[in-house]
Amino acid sequence: MAVSDPTPDFLKIKNAFRHFATPEGGSVRALDGINLNVASNEFITLLGPSGCGKTTLLNIIAGFERLDSGSILLGGSSLLELPAHQRPVNTVFQSYALFPHLNIGDNVGYGLDVAGVAKKERNRRVSEALEMVGLSGVEKRRPSQLSGGQQQRVALARAIINRPKMLLLDEPLSALDRNLRSKMQIELKNLQSELGICFLFVTHDQEEALTMSDRIVVLNGGKIEQLGTPDEIYHRPASRFVTEFIGESNIFSGRVLESTPEFSRVDLGGAEVICNNPTLSAGEQVSLLIRPEHFHLKAADEPSSSRGLTAVLEQSVFIGRDHQLHCRMGNGQEVSALIRSSFKALQAGQPLTLEYDPAAWHVIPERERVNEVI
Repeated sequence: MAVSDPTPDFLKIKNAFRHFATPEGGSVRALDGINLNVASNEFITLLGPSGCGKTTLLNIIAGFERLDSGSILLGGSSLLELPAHQRPVNTVFQSYALFPHLNIGDNVGYGLDVAGVAKKERNRRVSEALEMVGLSGVEKRRPSQLSGGQQQRVALARAIINRPKMLLLDEPLSALDRNLRSKMQIELKNLQSELGICFLFVTHDQEEALTMSDRIVVLNGGKIEQLGTPDEIYHRPASRFVTEFIGESNIFSGRVLESTPEFSRVDLGGAEVICNNPTLSAGEQVSLLIRPEHFHLKAADEPSSSRGLTAVLEQSVFIGRDHQLHCRMGNGQEVSALIRSSFKALQAGQPLTLEYDPAAWHVIPERERVNEVI
């Protein structure tokens, strides 16, 4: 997928392969021909289930793992010949990895101490880094005297104090509670914008990836399933795997009954829908996606629409401002809808018409992963 990129050669990963031996005598291919270009000021998220290769790729960039074959260039220079401590990148780990016997100022300034930076300059940069993450004045405290969120900020300050060209983040928010995690997501994105450097972020949390990223790399089995903006990944998934992994989905199998330059009419096994996809052909078997929030429940004073799915309500779950409706169509197909909670009188067994905009349907491509990102 072509993406406008002001510095396309900042990070270039080409034909990256990495396999690991298994106890049974076989091998697992953690990276299977990864190709990826990253700009110098992007927030890129590696997203996927456990074992998809995202942490392996991060560790290889950091220098903690090796490639079997392929290349990784940063600013036009190969990283593979450099040991981890000489690479112009820093890593923030899930565990924070703070030194419990050192105070916060010494934790943050540790890298500068190792590099032999003069004390006055070292102290200035420690103060600057802590101010940047909102922790001015805590230099004398120990890590045990800080909350989890504050410790996370200390780890970030320590990572940015050496002014790396790229920051690598390995699920750094996973240990935080939901409210603090949401706050830190915003803070991380703001920090990345302020620093103007590349953040390469690893997570298995779809909501986190959609919230923070400029672009998302969806990985599966060591291959790239899709690279795109959060909007592209969510609304136009490139494969069934991405469709099922990102957000909640209603997926239908159908046969195209009619296709015109304006729309296509598709039979879902007893129920017909209209979708704005003129590229389909009559008789073609397709898979269609519609998100639960794209359904509309007709109010009593609204005119009826022919563009709707008839279903029977099985369960309504209140989730704050919305109701999650679990319904079943006449052909047995389950369908989920997210409806504003103003509809409070819904009862199990009640017939409903779930109306939709024809533009809300997305045809799931039936294709092999190309694993090539430009």
